[in-house]
Amino acid sequence: MATAMARLLCRGDAAELGEAIERWLAEAPTGPLRQQYEALGTQLLELKQALAQASAQPTEQELELALTMMLRLAAASPAPGK
Repeated sequence: MATAMARLLCRGDAAELGEAIERWLAEAPTGPLRQQYEALGTQLLELKQALAQASAQPTEQELELALTMMLRLAAASPAPGK
């Protein structure tokens, strides 16, 4: 998943990223997972905008590594309310 997100952040435009997020939401098997995908999608769109304004761009590999670490941390964290 991190690879696909990094590719969209580096190569795709905001509309393409938005379409991918819509697919994630449509395919989410549960309501709570859909909410997590929605929050992640919002953050990815914000990141895409920030990257577009930045003078220096990270490489796709750097983004993939950062996203992989973020996803692992999120998976290891207890769910809110637990």
